[in-house]
Amino acid sequence: MGVPGRLGSALDRHGALLQVALDHTSLGEAFQLALRLPRQGDVILEAGTPLVKSAGLSAVRVLRALPGGHLVAADLKTVDTGALEVRLAAGAGADASTVLAAAPRETVEEAVRAGEEAGVAVYADLIGVEDPVAAAERLRGLGVHVVLLHIGIDVQRRLGITAGQVPGLVERVARAFGGPVAVAGGVRPSEAGRLVAAGARIVIIGGAITRAPDPARAAAEALESIRSPPA
Repeated sequence: MGVPGRLGSALDRHGALLQVALDHTSLGEAFQLALRLPRQGDVILEAGTPLVKSAGLSAVRVLRALPGGHLVAADLKTVDTGALEVRLAAGAGADASTVLAAAPRETVEEAVRAGEEAGVAVYADLIGVEDPVAAAERLRGLGVHVVLLHIGIDVQRRLGITAGQVPGLVERVARAFGGPVAVAGGVRPSEAGRLVAAGARIVIIGGAITRAPDPARAAAEALESIRSPPA
């Protein structure tokens, strides 16, 4: 099963994409930061969960309204009412929306069905899942479009582990899922290419770009790494 909508077309065209997570709590700050980032066909601007919780789906609409060929993702982390929340994301202009892999099977299936109807790619976020490889295989059977290997901020802080340090796990998840894999969690721009080489198709970077002294330069470094992964 392919990835629907504009995101599927971008993956076909570019092979791998950069997603910049705007995890602000101020819509104004997120907007000003987004203005400094590259907005082109292999870039996804993400309305992060804190931004959506503080500003609502207006955050998605603002990112969608910016000029450029970029894509927009809504990190809703849906855990119930899968179809409804995907439709809401689609109505705001999102090209992708997230559902938790730990959500009930029925929720995941409803989200996928609504995503295919609306041309919105559904990511299943593996955050908090104890066996991400087994979960990725299960999610393949549910028709999920993208599986997201995600090491959360609290885990990063407590255990000192980031997604950029586990390319071997990325490779195992990619094999188990058999479709596009996204990776998030403390990734640095210089690590993006190594993750692509391990099997990631979407590399998600937040603070290493948004809190960098020069976010545009950090994003450009990540894009260069993604476009020229190590052999």
